[in-house]
Amino acid sequence: MDCRVINITQGSDEWLDLRRTRITCSRLGDVMAKKDTKRYTKYRDEKVKELLGHKGVEDTPEWAEHGKENEGRALSAYEYKFEVAVEHNIFLISNEYDWLSCSPDLLELPNYDDGGEIKCRKLYKNYREEVKYAVKNEDTSNCLPACDRHQVQGAMWVTGFRRWGYINYYIGSNLEGGLAQKIHRVWVPRNQKLIDMMEIRCLEFMKECYERAGLA
Repeated sequence: MDCRVINITQGSDEWLDLRRTRITCSRLGDVMAKKDTKRYTKYRDEKVKELLGHKGVEDTPEWAEHGKENEGRALSAYEYKFEVAVEHNIFLISNEYDWLSCSPDLLELPNYDDGGEIKCRKLYKNYREEVKYAVKNEDTSNCLPACDRHQVQGAMWVTGFRRWGYINYYIGSNLEGGLAQKIHRVWVPRNQKLIDMMEIRCLEFMKECYERAGLA
């Protein structure tokens, strides 16, 4: 892989320290937003504060709580269905840019040959819609929602991989009122054009952050 692999518990203080001052793949969509939007300026201001030594400036959105609650179940379901062991507690730092990082939901063991991003769907109908969309657009880089494309392509940018797993997971009641546990994976191919665009924007973003922090 084109990155450093650090074994560390995700969510720990040490993990938060590694994220601090670095762009993470989950926030690449913020970097790619228009520069006059709240989304862009909020993330820029967070990074500036971190560069100045502040801690705890990144908010955890409420919608992320469902994923955290079901992450362990989803990882177990993935291992069972695809007959592979995975590593979750890792942090990746790009070899090329020390400010670029990724906390993948999973890397497949034993050799870290493949990685994946898990999205835990709160509603069964949403799970079904996302799987239907993924199947319809399979073998293209658009087989996942636009809101997640920067994150997944970013993971391939950091690692150098040619593909990344996009995994939809659901556990709860199905539409007929019974209990359901569902998991589906689609392989997303690398989109080098988008990665090149992200690289340009990230370089501009970090330059702006360092200038605003008085560190340029």
